[in-house]
Amino acid sequence: MDQSTTLVVTLMCLSVLWINVAAQLFRTILMELTRDDGMFLSPEIHRHPVFFEDSKGVALHWCDLCRQRIGPDTNGAGRSGCYRCSLCDFDICLKCAERSDAATVGENMLRGDRGVRVEASMDNTSYFKRSLAVARSEVPLLMVSFSLLAVSSVSRLFLPHLQGKIIDQVIPDQTDGHQNRSGFSYYIKLYVILMLVQGAVSTLYSAIFTLVSRRLKFTIRNSLLERILAQDVAYFDGTESGRLISRLTNDLDLMMAPIQSSLSSLLSNVLLLIGGMIMCFIKSYRLSMLAFVTVGPITYLWEQYAQWSKGLAREMLAYWAEGNSIASQALSHVRTVKAFGCEDSVLKKYTEVNQRALDCGVKDAWGNGVTSALTGYLDLGSGVLILYFGGLLVYKGEMTVGELVTFQLFWNLMNNAYQNLQGLVTSFTRSAAGAEKIFSLWDSEPDIDPSKGSDVSWDVKGRIELRGVQFFYQMRPDNIVLNDFHLDIPAGKTIALVGRSGGGKSTIINMLLRFYDAREGEILLDGREYESLKVHQLRRLFGVVTQETELFATTVLENIAYGMEPDEYTLEDVERAAKKAFAHDFICEMKDGYSTRIGERGNRLSGGQRQRIAIARVFLRRPKIILLDEATSALDENSQEAVQQALSTLIAESNATVVLVAHRLSTVMNADSIVVIDKGIALEQGNHDELVEKGGIYASMVQKQNKKKANELDQKKEGGDKDAGKGKKALDDIDSLLDDQETQLNEKKTIIS
Repeated sequence: MDQSTTLVVTLMCLSVLWINVAAQLFRTILMELTRDDGMFLSPEIHRHPVFFEDSKGVALHWCDLCRQRIGPDTNGAGRSGCYRCSLCDFDICLKCAERSDAATVGENMLRGDRGVRVEASMDNTSYFKRSLAVARSEVPLLMVSFSLLAVSSVSRLFLPHLQGKIIDQVIPDQTDGHQNRSGFSYYIKLYVILMLVQGAVSTLYSAIFTLVSRRLKFTIRNSLLERILAQDVAYFDGTESGRLISRLTNDLDLMMAPIQSSLSSLLSNVLLLIGGMIMCFIKSYRLSMLAFVTVGPITYLWEQYAQWSKGLAREMLAYWAEGNSIASQALSHVRTVKAFGCEDSVLKKYTEVNQRALDCGVKDAWGNGVTSALTGYLDLGSGVLILYFGGLLVYKGEMTVGELVTFQLFWNLMNNAYQNLQGLVTSFTRSAAGAEKIFSLWDSEPDIDPSKGSDVSWDVKGRIELRGVQFFYQMRPDNIVLNDFHLDIPAGKTIALVGRSGGGKSTIINMLLRFYDAREGEILLDGREYESLKVHQLRRLFGVVTQETELFATTVLENIAYGMEPDEYTLEDVERAAKKAFAHDFICEMKDGYSTRIGERGNRLSGGQRQRIAIARVFLRRPKIILLDEATSALDENSQEAVQQALSTLIAESNATVVLVAHRLSTVMNADSIVVIDKGIALEQGNHDELVEKGGIYASMVQKQNKKKANELDQKKEGGDKDAGKGKKALDDIDSLLDDQETQLNEKKTIIS
């Protein structure tokens, strides 16, 4: 072949490439000119454009911010429908779309202690790069596997060539009719040896890839849970637990699917595609030009399907997460569900959500089928062209039958590799939907970072100061919970916080545990700023007993010793702590004693028993600071007496700083200092005698309590109704006393006016 002929052949081959490039550029320009930009929301809410859709097309959909069902009642503007993302399953009702604070108050947003964050958008390239970065620890094994894979792929490229040679040896020579039996035997042996080598290498690299994928999934699952646990408490305030479980299961499985099953085939198919293409053009550039006519249409079809499938995948993930949330909440509150007879209602909601996920899966299956059929017909057409024009070349003597078969085998090899790569692109695109959710959470650094700060290395005394603290909850920014709040808690003293519900008492407990940071002002421990200390070490200084005791579905022993290492305590220490908490007796009455499993949330124990387990925890930990947040408010009278006795013992023996939140005056009267809090402001502070003598709000509450007691005694003397007072709050209930006092003041103002 002379130089001019070579140039013509090269240019003719390149013309196929330029035609496909031109078609791609034309399609891109056309899409840009006809694109509907839609409406862009704040990037904290959603990064993609959203488009209005009538409510008929979004039945059973829910607004992703306010969690209300899409319909006429969600906007109040006479229109029904929502704005919807065409790339992923994101819906926002008209009312939320018009709100300026939608990101702040929205549910299931990525947020830290300081506010809502922007979730990262992820395409195939960034997903692939992040996946490789995650697999960095497995580089040595991956390199070995990739090397074996390259050997296997290259060996496969020799097989069609040998098959063609075998066929040529079988067909008699056209000049003398001679058959080359020795050549036939030689190529058969060579073919068998190559097949055995290729099979052995394939088995080895496949085993290594399987090992690597499983180790990666183990690593990622553990790391993801670590990242979830590291998030700020504000994130959990606005995120349903079912959705977090979905991150660890559905989203992770979807993200890992290509890595587990397709990482090995990616390199293999790339090598086969390039090698097959080169061999096709070497064997016959004319047949290659015919065959490559169908490449552009097939690429376009699979690309469109991949984008459509990604949207369906994200929609399925959202429905699965919603289903997990429904199931999680129902199972967590199964007694309430049964008590109200809501089993059918829960099942109906769960079935509706799963049905929507199934509908997405069915659509995806039909889309895959139609796309496969169309591309299959295009492949069939190219195959017919190859056989027809290849046969003509054989008739003309320009190529042998073996060479035609070899070309056909190389074309099939290349075409299969190409189609597999298209499937991988679809798989990666679909998995990018799950990866967006995973890596957004993965990359979210908590504002209260557990890895930052200095060690709590000094002998902690337990003095706490709150200076000019202002605080509001992130999802309720208009409700100022603490406003320029000042409080000095001396070391080793007991401080009681009293006031009506919602006044900020429990918020102070949460801030002392550094679940939240102050919006303004500062908190100090022994003169050191809270934010300068390592949060894990800080929290280990505390012992906490709350109104709702958090117990786990393990044994009594493991619950009492929760958070402590096995070498930090003995069974005797646990029993001693249980005795001081007045829990030892009822524990021993159980069949398995301290090895008794108490069920999820401790539901096999009574309320008083759960509280005493929590108090035993504090005795065992021997903390520097004890926080008691209405520890007896939800108990009956008998349980209250036992728990109150245990708390009194705890306070007397601990020599720790105690911050006590109570709803009854009788609980706080013996505190070293009592702080009256209302609407986020400390109104009064002093011990019981000082506040009574002062004659302020606290004195009024005590006076009101004494008056109620006197009235009750008078009723009993007069032989009043034996059931009088049943079902009412206790006489010293602080909320009730403050409400009565406020009612009297309002009545006086009315009379004066």
